[in-house]
Amino acid sequence: VQPVGHETMPPARYTEASFVKDLEAEGIGRPSTYASILETLKDREYVALDGKALMPSLTGFVVTSLLEDHFSDFVDITFTAKMEERL
Repeated sequence: VQPVGHETMPPARYTEASFVKDLEAEGIGRPSTYASILETLKDREYVALDGKALMPSLTGFVVTSLLEDHFSDFVDITFTAKMEERL
């Protein structure tokens, strides 16, 4: 038996385009809001651009964790998508 090395790769970081594509696929936001969503994430320093990749900051990880722990119903993708449908 010969050991064979196997390496896994993490998923690629979001680019602005791939992030918008996922927002569209999940039914979150509208074309008129995608740019402002991205700008808000960058302005609040939740993410930063590293080349074309959106890199989450420590602040982004902490805020996400707090929101998921204390407001999980409101940060659930299906909840957000349903709210978009109602608007």
